[in-house]
Amino acid sequence: MSLVAYFRNKISAAPGGWKFLWSADFLAFLGVLIYLLQAIAYAHTTISDLDEGGYLLKGWLFALGKYRPFDPGISTNKGPLAFLIPGYAQLLFGAGLRTGRYLAVVLGALAIVGVWLTSKRLGNQWLAAGAVWVFALNLPVIKVYSVAVTQSTIAFMLAWTLVLLLDEKRPPWQLFISGILAGAMMMVRQNMMPVLPLLCIYALVQYRWRGLWFVLPGLAVTGWFFYIYWPDILQLWTWIPFVTISSEVIYQGGGMPAWQPVITTATRMLSVFQSIRLHFVTLVGSLMVVFLWQRRSKWESDAKLLAAITLFALFWGLVFMHAMAAIGLDYCVFCLKNYIAFFNIAGILLIVVSAGSWNWHIPRFAQISVVILGLAAFAVVGFSAFEDIGNFALTLPALRIRDQQILPSLITWRDVLVYGFDLNLNSAKKAASLLLGTAMGMIITGAAYSVWRWAWRSPYKSSFGSFFVSVILIVGGVAAPVLGGSYGNRDCNLDVLASSELIGEHLQGIIPAGSSVYWDGGLSATPLLYLSGVTIYPAQINSAYSFKSGGDTQEARRFGLWNEELRAEWKATADFIIVEEARYQNWQQYLSPAEFDEYLSTPVGTSCVEETRLRIFKRKQ
Repeated sequence: MSLVAYFRNKISAAPGGWKFLWSADFLAFLGVLIYLLQAIAYAHTTISDLDEGGYLLKGWLFALGKYRPFDPGISTNKGPLAFLIPGYAQLLFGAGLRTGRYLAVVLGALAIVGVWLTSKRLGNQWLAAGAVWVFALNLPVIKVYSVAVTQSTIAFMLAWTLVLLLDEKRPPWQLFISGILAGAMMMVRQNMMPVLPLLCIYALVQYRWRGLWFVLPGLAVTGWFFYIYWPDILQLWTWIPFVTISSEVIYQGGGMPAWQPVITTATRMLSVFQSIRLHFVTLVGSLMVVFLWQRRSKWESDAKLLAAITLFALFWGLVFMHAMAAIGLDYCVFCLKNYIAFFNIAGILLIVVSAGSWNWHIPRFAQISVVILGLAAFAVVGFSAFEDIGNFALTLPALRIRDQQILPSLITWRDVLVYGFDLNLNSAKKAASLLLGTAMGMIITGAAYSVWRWAWRSPYKSSFGSFFVSVILIVGGVAAPVLGGSYGNRDCNLDVLASSELIGEHLQGIIPAGSSVYWDGGLSATPLLYLSGVTIYPAQINSAYSFKSGGDTQEARRFGLWNEELRAEWKATADFIIVEEARYQNWQQYLSPAEFDEYLSTPVGTSCVEETRLRIFKRKQ
């Protein structure tokens, strides 16, 4: 009796409610619960960053009506809903980091539920449970989905757009809501622009004229936002080739950006390899689908084939576009791994939808290709983890060879690489990690081949290449917590949410309404959320990333940027100046006791990192 048949009989024989405990649905429920518990933990322990502070604080200012998206003086560098959604959530549940993060946790969990529903309908219940656990075990992705940035919002919108759209038959009301979500998605992040047109094509091909129930609301939502924010919203679309945009809505003030990183080719490749490691199942699996693809007549239905084609185009189109933005440019090379979290749902669903129609008898060339790609994937995973495993890899034993003879004593790989090949320590760590990843890949490949010959080949007569794809996806999914490495670690042992509220209470007791506040308290401006009725300088929300050296001051002011002149102006007029302890040395001469009174620093820092307490200075009258 096969293992599958054994469990099927156990489930059928189980009495009453016990049957559910043996079911795939219970496994999926458990996965969502595990995901949720981890997400809540990350929400309380992750250090707030610049993006999170920007979404929350700008959103709060928009919700209060102090500014409107694209108003002069405040940079609206993402779609308006990226700010308005967390802004109005704070209006309902209270301003602060807790509201933003709990919203992110809920949206992330609902996104996973959406993946489960679509997978169950277009795959089967066991594949659906597996899809849930791909997310429940991927700690870095959970961490990204647990902070108040746009990844969890987009994941929720994309998941439920696909829930309500993908299938042979969907009622008009579901297509209508799906279209609204697809249109709104673009108004959260402009990088999701390809989703709506691609899904419009799918809707019209799958549903014919009934697809207009999706197309029209999607276009209407997009058109409405363009109408109410015209022409300033065009500044979000300058990256589209051949689109001519008026100079009135594009910054023309000149100056040099303060953020100008020096990026090498090796750095770009490392970013790609990290992305493969952290999204192993999604990237490797959705690529392997190509080799297991069958002709149309072999698919379970035309509806599943069309859904798979759409998901493939959607996922890999977005991967290419975001890789060009991250790897092709210098602004945020290591953002690729977080960018993929926007749309990894499409890659997981591609695997699930296509799995029932995989070709289990692929030709020899395809088998060789998937094995080579699998070994390459394990190699780059090892290389990208050199910061986590490099020291360990260098201590592993290596054969000692002299004059083409193996000597009885062993040495370490550190001896081989540092002394034998004259590599520096950092390069040696990378080389040892690459070799370790390659070795693990070879071990897994050998074990898979042994199992295939012993148990799989005879009764099922599948090719090894097809079996190997299943093995590496299972191994990659189960090993996701290990693959995450230090990216899956919690940032702090302290409760970041409670600390932020304690900081806010301290600031409220010192800074009265009507005061103007100069901010140099760290990358994240979330502490300013707790101050009511104060005037801030919105360009500072994006810190040095919005700072220009030189350039036209009025133009910078209009677009929510700042330069030396504006910095000097705000320093000279602000009633209060808030400075992070680590940055105080740059301020010490300016904040003289003759000009400023200093209050007690905040009782805790903005994170568990040292010197993150805030020092508060008030200008003397």
